[in-house]
Amino acid sequence: MAERAQDARPVPEGGGAAAEADGAHGLGVFTFSLSRPVEQVLPRALISAADGKAYPIDPDFRTVLACLRRLNDPDMDALVKLLYLGKRFFLGQPPADMAALFTAFTAGGAAAASGEPPLMDFEQDAEAIYASFRMQYGIDLLTADLHWLAFRALLAGLGEDTPLGLRVRVRTLPDSRVAPEDRAQLLRLREHFAIAQRVSGAEQALLRALDEKLMAGEDPADVLAQLKPDAGG
Repeated sequence: MAERAQDARPVPEGGGAAAEADGAHGLGVFTFSLSRPVEQVLPRALISAADGKAYPIDPDFRTVLACLRRLNDPDMDALVKLLYLGKRFFLGQPPADMAALFTAFTAGGAAAASGEPPLMDFEQDAEAIYASFRMQYGIDLLTADLHWLAFRALLAGLGEDTPLGLRVRVRTLPDSRVAPEDRAQLLRLREHFAIAQRVSGAEQALLRALDEKLMAGEDPADVLAQLKPDAGG
């Protein structure tokens, strides 16, 4: 776990290389390396593009997952999300561009492919991730101390024979790669492992009301008017 928050420090003279030597990292790609010092590969401070200062972070994978869970919560207010991120991940001293900095860090510096469906969900696939780490690496994620970037590297290395690997394969396997007689089973598995869309409590209530109206043969126009365009879709 990261040490308690310290005063934000200016980037050392000499730019990126000096900053890396100081254990900080900017918004560039977080390249995993076995030939560089661990403090460069697994940073415990991030450099803000807004002011050029290094801000200490808590890079533990559980901290990052807790922040991601709250940031993806449709029932949580945007300001409350940022306050949580600033306190939990940035140890109470967040930079002005904390959202962008956190996003770059969690993605390893790589931009997410726009429009591509997710291959996994950290909350929905939690049991599969846990079982896969125990199966392949002998790591108990309930007790392990792992830097987020180390966790990401191990996650990416999970094989297809692990519980998570099976889920990802089912979600991505083209019908053309499956014998016609097995496609019905593939469809059932896809439905079973499908990643559920996150919907707010209010939208869930409206969707239930919509189902009730449709089952009763009533006009659902009033419910449809209250639903957001992407709700449940």
